[in-house]
Amino acid sequence: MLKKSVGIVIKRVEYGDNHLIITFLNEAGVKVAVMARNARKSTKFGAGLDLFYENLFIFSQFKGMGTLSSVDTIESHYPIRSDIMRLSYAQYIVELIDRGLDDDATNKLVYQLLKFGLDRISIGDNEALIALFVSLKMMPLYGYEPNFKYSAHDGAMDHKDLVAYSFKYNSVITHFGLEEDPHAIRMSNKALYMLYLLDEVPLEKVSGMKISVALVSEMESLVFKMYDEFIGVYLKSRKIIEQLNNMNSQ
Repeated sequence: MLKKSVGIVIKRVEYGDNHLIITFLNEAGVKVAVMARNARKSTKFGAGLDLFYENLFIFSQFKGMGTLSSVDTIESHYPIRSDIMRLSYAQYIVELIDRGLDDDATNKLVYQLLKFGLDRISIGDNEALIALFVSLKMMPLYGYEPNFKYSAHDGAMDHKDLVAYSFKYNSVITHFGLEEDPHAIRMSNKALYMLYLLDEVPLEKVSGMKISVALVSEMESLVFKMYDEFIGVYLKSRKIIEQLNNMNSQ
């Protein structure tokens, strides 16, 4: 049975001497695996099987893995490959989404997040900020929701009073909360407020996002710690990002 599906390549694995197993995330938010026969020895599929390519996939499938017939490229996201930081953050987004979505799950929002992330990085938006936004939106899929809205310690909701994020209370806190949790991560008021805004804004309402590099770095540090402490997910691409950031800061 011949099928058509628009999707984005999120994984490619060599199989045997000549073949590739391609996994793409389709518009419905479903991961689809197909065998691309002789793809490593043929130019039939061109570059369309590379990561980040958005294609129209045509494949045959009866049970289990399908067999790829052809691809028609819609968007290559080529600019991502021209810069190591863009590439690393794009890989982080893909890995985060791939790990967070079960193979048999359906989640249309996840596809929209993936496309949003790759499209925005391709047009030159701050790749760290885009990845940060995707990271926040993916947290519920991993079973965790942060609280940037109010202090669980004393109920404070005025953002000008918030000074840290507490893992003990899993919320932002005021200086009164620091007395109960001295190990809370101190943050600038502006960073905590921006995290609140990014966490609250729906994907379809996002327009231009311009935030200073220093502020993005401060927010990213907290979000990475959340993935370590609450979610327990550490991605290979994140290690590369941290190494590159360390090199750039020297």
